[in-house]
Amino acid sequence: MLDNKWIDDHLMGVEEIDNDHKKLFKTAQKALELMHEKDNDARSRLHTLREMLAFLNNFFPVHVRREEAYMRKIGYEGYAYHKMLHDEFMNMQLKKYENIVESNACSKEEIWDFLGSGVGWLMEHLATADMAIVGKGVLAKPEQSSLEESVLEEEINQLFASTLNLKVNAKIINTNYMGEYWGKAIHQKVVLCSGSKERVVISGIEKSFLLDVAKMIYGDKVEDELDLILSTLQLFGANFWRTLARRFLEQDEEILVKESSILVADTLSEELKKIQPTISILFTSDMGKFFFITDVSYHL
Repeated sequence: MLDNKWIDDHLMGVEEIDNDHKKLFKTAQKALELMHEKDNDARSRLHTLREMLAFLNNFFPVHVRREEAYMRKIGYEGYAYHKMLHDEFMNMQLKKYENIVESNACSKEEIWDFLGSGVGWLMEHLATADMAIVGKGVLAKPEQSSLEESVLEEEINQLFASTLNLKVNAKIINTNYMGEYWGKAIHQKVVLCSGSKERVVISGIEKSFLLDVAKMIYGDKVEDELDLILSTLQLFGANFWRTLARRFLEQDEEILVKESSILVADTLSEELKKIQPTISILFTSDMGKFFFITDVSYHL
């Protein structure tokens, strides 16, 4: 899965918390290896899901309490928002799979979704929210006060560098992009909530770009595991775009992820018709093209 360099680059410098993160990744690695060997075995899938949920339901709350206690100890200003992210993962993501276990059946798609979404969430959360606790990473920097092209390019490039250790050299090539075809891509819809307001982010990433990232995370064999790739993108992408939104919003504004879904090709144009975008940008990069279109209101 992830190489040691990625993990070493995201050490907070707080031994107990760093050890927790290493344990989470190590456990995910073991589950992924097992499923690569036995994903066609229904009993193995259900057993792995049960074991992983049991581990997370016991270990994750302990880790959360340790991390939140550390934030309170140092008087971390972002404590409330960070705690909300923890609660969101436990109350939404883990509950979803507990219902699957209770049904006493687990499909191949469901086990890969469970593993991929967990890895996707942990990678983005550790690289942004956790690193900010110790004054590192993109969220530790002052929020931006401008939506100029150069600023957006800088923020996007910093996010890719922070979360994936990738230097993509993203450049804006269209500031009025509305879904025109430019190649094979995977599209995602994210619904963000702030108070009573709902805002939508629709994004797309070139398939070759996504596959290269997936191989970097999981190894070359992942090419045959589309469900794992898409589930990783779904949760990682939702938090990636939420993190970007917060860079241009008031920092005390709470943003929840209400919905995250992969769009099939036929629904992209329909979804785009439903929103009145404040931003609609197409990027090119060293790894491929990507875009995001949103009706998020920015307080500038």
